[in-house]
Amino acid sequence: MNLVEIFQFSFEALKDRKLRSTLTILMVIIGASLMVSLNGMSAGFSEFINSAFSSLAPNTLIVVPAAGVERGTWTAPSIQLDMTMVKRLEKIDGIEVTIPFIHRAAILRSGGASMKVLVSGVDQSKLHYIYPTLSLKEGRLVSPTDSVGLLAGSEIEIPPGQTTPFLKLGQVVTLEYTSVEVRGGVSKPVTVSRAFIVRGILNYVGSPSFIRVDNMVHISLSAANAFFKCGGKYDGIIVVTKSVEYNDKVEAAIRELYGKDIGIISPKVIAQTVQKIVGGWSVFILTIAAVSLIVAAVGIIATLFTSVMERTREIGVLKALGFKDFQILLLFLTEAILIGIIGATVGMGVGMVFGTFGLSTFMGFQGAALSIQPIYLPQNLAAIWLFTVTVSAIAGFYPAWRASKLDPVVALRKE
Repeated sequence: MNLVEIFQFSFEALKDRKLRSTLTILMVIIGASLMVSLNGMSAGFSEFINSAFSSLAPNTLIVVPAAGVERGTWTAPSIQLDMTMVKRLEKIDGIEVTIPFIHRAAILRSGGASMKVLVSGVDQSKLHYIYPTLSLKEGRLVSPTDSVGLLAGSEIEIPPGQTTPFLKLGQVVTLEYTSVEVRGGVSKPVTVSRAFIVRGILNYVGSPSFIRVDNMVHISLSAANAFFKCGGKYDGIIVVTKSVEYNDKVEAAIRELYGKDIGIISPKVIAQTVQKIVGGWSVFILTIAAVSLIVAAVGIIATLFTSVMERTREIGVLKALGFKDFQILLLFLTEAILIGIIGATVGMGVGMVFGTFGLSTFMGFQGAALSIQPIYLPQNLAAIWLFTVTVSAIAGFYPAWRASKLDPVVALRKE
């Protein structure tokens, strides 16, 4: 009996037990599809993180005041970021430019519509240091002396999921900000609104979520200072080094000056940390998927053992006709391999569909405007396919071996 005949014989054996074979194959499909979909989603997330952080210059450090914890409560920052600090930082060797900024949440009103936005007060002539890929779709940047100009991100012009522009170039919009003021010992909310003119609109950048320029509006630093009543204090200072090689040296110099009074955020370090988290989570998820495949392997063992018991007399007849032990083993092992091949192949397609649909559904449920697509690398798909078939073959080996060792005389007496 040649290899083709063995496959045909094994396939007919599976067809004779349609329900049991179908259920076993279904278990393999579930395990394989889970591995494919989760692997694709993980690769998609990793690619999104890489592309998102690549829009930020790697030679940037973000300096912010550090809040402390005392007796279980948050304490106010012990240091204020102001122009004095900016000038002091500029003297550190290795720093190319310093960019102070003010970030506050506000309501942006345009016509009869409104949305929550993050307002960034910054010298826009220096934005290219932070976002090398930044470009204007139309209009111009807001000059440092412009007190009413506003620069809108791409997702402010046309919010995700909409086709109608929220605002247009040259349009007058209103920023509304609510703060808490203490008057006569009583805290009262105070709402301040101010009109701005849309001077420019940015192209899509795709920056990471903690500093997403696409859904921000930018005004001049002086306008933000006046509107939010900051009194010359900044929320942070972006330090741009001469090159990535200077990052550690500059960070150490800043730490030496201000110690624990400030916090230093490095986009590069954040990206590495997020990648480690995603990588660890991916391993955990794939382990769960692999467990489901092992459960399917148990199903294969049970199916083949049952098949061996039901076909004991048939095995005796085959041996009486001259079949060798290894041929009997190969017949039953081929059944397990066929289950693995069918389950793995169908699981590839199901997993890819499920991964794409599942991720889009999840992102839609979360209300996220992130362009994340699962990525199915050929080498990963091949590895999962091979792993699935291998697990199936291993699961089928022991029942097949037991079948090959049956005594033909005893087997022929089996009713």
